This record gives sequence, C-alpha cells and structure tokens, in this order.
Amino acid sequence: VNMARIFDLPIELLESIFHYLGSIEDVHYFGRACRKTYGVIRRQVSYVKIMRSIISQAPQHRYDWQLSKIQRLHGEIVEQMRQSSSQLPATQNAPGVTVNQWENGLVTATAPGACVSADCSRCWPDDMIYDMLARYQGLRVLETLWLKRQLIAADFLAADEGVDADDLIHGLQSLVRREETFKDGEMASRCHNTPETAFYTTFRTDHRARFHAAITHVWLLNELRWILTNFAYPSRFDVQVAMLEMAKQNLRDQRREPLLDELDSHAIFKFIYHHLFPLHSHTLADRDSSSLPFTFSTDFQTDPAYSARLLQLFLSAGQTYFQPPDIIELMVRAEISQRPPYPDFDIPESTQHWHRSSRAFAFPANVGLNEKQYRRTLLRASLTYLNIIARSSFHQTRSTMSPSIPAPRNDQLFDIKDHANEYFLDAAMVEFERCERKADGGVELESIRNVFESRWEDGLWSVWWWANGEDKARAKMERWRDVERDVVWE
Repeated sequence: VNMARIFDLPIELLESIFHYLGSIEDVHYFGRACRKTYGVIRRQVSYVKIMRSIISQAPQHRYDWQLSKIQRLHGEIVEQMRQSSSQLPATQNAPGVTVNQWENGLVTATAPGACVSADCSRCWPDDMIYDMLARYQGLRVLETLWLKRQLIAADFLAADEGVDADDLIHGLQSLVRREETFKDGEMASRCHNTPETAFYTTFRTDHRARFHAAITHVWLLNELRWILTNFAYPSRFDVQVAMLEMAKQNLRDQRREPLLDELDSHAIFKFIYHHLFPLHSHTLADRDSSSLPFTFSTDFQTDPAYSARLLQLFLSAGQTYFQPPDIIELMVRAEISQRPPYPDFDIPESTQHWHRSSRAFAFPANVGLNEKQYRRTLLRASLTYLNIIARSSFHQTRSTMSPSIPAPRNDQLFDIKDHANEYFLDAAMVEFERCERKADGGVELESIRNVFESRWEDGLWSVWWWANGEDKARAKMERWRDVERDVVWE
C-alpha cells in the first residue's frame, strides 16, 4: 500500500526522491520498480542530475572527484611526453623557488572540491559523471573476484618477500598452483578452519561502499607514484616529496573512519598487486627486452638468481605503472589466452604510452631475456628502473626518503622494499595506536605491530565482515594483543 502511494506521486516529486538515495544501485533499483520511476531515469538530463547528486554526496565516492582530476593530469603528462622526448623538469630546492605546473598538479588534483552544491554542473560536468559511472561499473568485477575464493598467506606475493631466488620463485609457483587447484574443483572456496566465512558470499551495501572507496583511494596513491616516475632522473627530490606530502594530507582529510579506511586500503592493495597481478603475470612473461620492465623470464632452472631478479623488477614495475583497470584487463587477457585457439594478445601501443610515456632509460630493444652476453646490460638497466620506482614511492616524507638500491652480489636478489605495502601497513598501525588500550592491573598486552601481520594473514579476506565498523575493528585488534598465559594450578 505504501509503495502504491509513492508511485502515485507526481513525476516531479518522484525525481526529488531519487536525489536522496544512497547509492548508484539504489537509483537503478528504484528506477526499475515500475514504469513511472523508470520514466524518470530514462530522461538523460534527469539521470545525469540524479547521479551528480548521488556521487557528490555518497561517502563511497569521496575520492572519485580527485581521481577524475588526477587522471586528467595523467593524460596531460602522456601528451606532454609525446610532444617532448625529455622527462618532466624537477624543480630544485632553493630560496624563492616556484614549483612547476606538474608538481603543483599533485596538490591541486588531490584537493577536495570547494563547491558545496551537489547540482553544480561546472564542478561536476556531465562527462565527468559519465566517467565515474563507467569506472564504478567496471570496478565491480573486483568484487566478484574477491568473493570467488577465500585467500590465505600463500595466495600473495611481493617483490621483497623471498629470502633468496628459490624462495621467490616458489612463492609465485605456489600462488598459481593454488588457483589452478581451485579451478579444477580440488579446493574449497572457503577455509575449513574459519567456518563462519561459509556465509560470506555477498557484499552488503556498506561493504560495497567501503570496497569502492578503498579501490579509489589505492588508485589515487598509485597515480601519484606514476606521476613521480616521470620527473627528471637523477636529481634531488625534496620539492617533489614536499608536494607529495601535501597531496597525501589532502587524501587523509577525506577519511571517515580512519582505522577502518586504512585496513580496507591495505586489503585492497594486497589483493590487486600481491594476488591478482602475479597470478596473471604469465600473460606478459617471456617477451623480449623491448617489453621490460613489464615482462620476465620463466626459465627458472638455468639461472634462478637472474630470473628472480627480473621477476622482482616485474612485480615492482607492475604496482607502479599499472592501475586497477590495467589489472582487470590483464586478467581478461589471461583468461582468453588460455582458451583455444590460445591467441597471443599484445598490449596496444596507446596503452603502452599510458603506462610508460617516456623512453628515457629504455632497455635494449629486441634482445632475448636469456641471452648471456646481454644479461649484465639488462641488470644495470633494471637497477636504474628500480631506483626510479623507489624514488617515486608514496611512502616518503621529507624526513624519510627512499634509499638507493645497490647492485646485488653473486646470486643475491635485489635489496628492495615494497614501500607501498609498508605504507598501508604503517598507516593502519598508527591509527590503531592513537587510541590503543594501555596495559594495567597486571594485564600483559603485546604490541600490535608484533602480532598484526600473523593475524592479518587469516583476517585480511574477511575484513569487510569482522571489521564492520571502527569500534568493532579496534575491539578485534585489541583481542589480538592479549597475551595467552599458561594457568598453573596449585
């Protein structure tokens, strides 16, 4: 009866109701409720106005405006690099120095919108709204992938995890083998030691909102890192890091529940760059040197140390130059290439320019990765790229700069750090420690930094459920700190 009364309202009032809904899905669900509501969203002008209201006010879209602006900056840099063969100029720290447009763009692109009107078509133009809608729908595939299978520690791989070449190679093979076992129906989609996860099969509205906000947050930080890779190298980087700090502060100011937001971002980062990217890496493997740093050799038997170093470069470059849509595209290419007639899909030239616009420090062209006479040359070029990547890391502050990466000795791996992973981890720890429980009354508490990573391995995948709010997340992590003591009966 109540719904019937709603549908009896005039079109103008029904359209007003749309503007107060909470998400894009709500608009589409309500629009499909009956012919009258569908008539509202069928009109293009009304539909764009409604979506402008939803996106500008819904918390899950709080990073979308900045993301659209920084993608526009990304495109401008690509165009600049096409017209000029040189890298972006890096302003040097000196009295009275003025930053250039690219350095200033890091700050202006991440600054929140000054307009408070949700109906402002000047700040929220139609083409931006369409881009946001397409981006939102395109990223939904990551939800499906997340829910497909519960992940554990063996399903993640980072460039700095292996203690030696064999360890890193085994990590990649184990990750791929577990996925193949699951696809063959020999592995359950949920772990038996966490029976509650059997019911975690769909995302609620609040889960979906957190998921999207976390993806756009990680994407924004990755865009900052990509932009920094394009500045002149080698050069001092004090000014650029100062701009980076202001950009990161702009993003921190957008948080709603700081601890929850940082946990979500860390989970999404590991899922995209420590799971999906290495899982589908075979699509880009075993190409010639022209594809470096976006390829590696799978000939792990001949020279494990050499192949493992190329794998380290590949993993580091992937999370620096590839954005979430690139990972989705990589996944699609991997799936299609495994079906008859097993087509080999090359990355379009336009996409290659979008990833790496500058040809500075390009690798030797058309050289086999395993040709012995070129290995030393390829490793020297790899070291240059790894230092550019480290210098561009968004974990940096003016007091914490990335150290230079030395050449490896003998059969050692590159001495690199996954600074991005450390950044997300440290951000979550800092937010927890702000209000952590203090030990008193003889209660012994462990430092959260000592216990988090071991507990997080089992809890990362289900963070959307057990961290269902800032207080619940904090309470769960406080329980992790409790030190178990043996009880002695007298």
